[in-house]
Amino acid sequence: MMGIELSLGDWLLACALGSIVGLDAVSWPQVMWSRPIVAATLGGLLFGAPAGGFLVGTWLEIVLSRHPPFGGARHAETGPAAFTAGAAYGMAQTGAVIGVPAAVVCGWAIGWAGAYSVTVLRLATARLWASSGRARGGAAALARRHRLAMLMDGARGALLVASLLVPSVLFVRLLSTQPPGSFGLAWSPALAAIGLAGMGGVAARALGTRRRDWPGLAAGGLLGALLAGVLA
Repeated sequence: MMGIELSLGDWLLACALGSIVGLDAVSWPQVMWSRPIVAATLGGLLFGAPAGGFLVGTWLEIVLSRHPPFGGARHAETGPAAFTAGAAYGMAQTGAVIGVPAAVVCGWAIGWAGAYSVTVLRLATARLWASSGRARGGAAALARRHRLAMLMDGARGALLVASLLVPSVLFVRLLSTQPPGSFGLAWSPALAAIGLAGMGGVAARALGTRRRDWPGLAAGGLLGALLAGVLA
């Protein structure tokens, strides 16, 4: 069954929470609830699967943490992406193991879609100061422009959740309801191994891993393949 039941109230609440976790990374209040492990757990909790959301968030901490969110560097969105992934796992209402990596894939994709939305937001924010007249007006005008920039950032997070929550749920449910022996599940151990190895490589590069550390990462990828084969 591929249909999903999502009330307008739950959808609006999810969008509001996506806005809040999106604000946390840069705008306000920067208390770390935009971290994937927190945001995904919150998304899972909203739809009755806090433990599954926690697992999704744990993996996304590795996948989405390559670039810290400061400076002008493009970095993956963490808060709304992880929240949507955790919520998607919860809404899919599946206990299948494949549901967790499916939700992680959704979180990774939304994270990098969110990276481009951050770039658009930066350009739009710069336009607020494009003319010399906008730089006048004293403290009150400055505060208004800050509030407008925060509103734009919150709207960006809400839009990511609003547009990508339902497709993410459908993707997680599609993979989780594959019958035993199907083509998709037959390849899941190999895909999981590749994914685990890739995650390890991303984390190692972010942490400045040297060449002599790569055999350990390869061993970790092999262990991941074995675990995926047991759990699939």
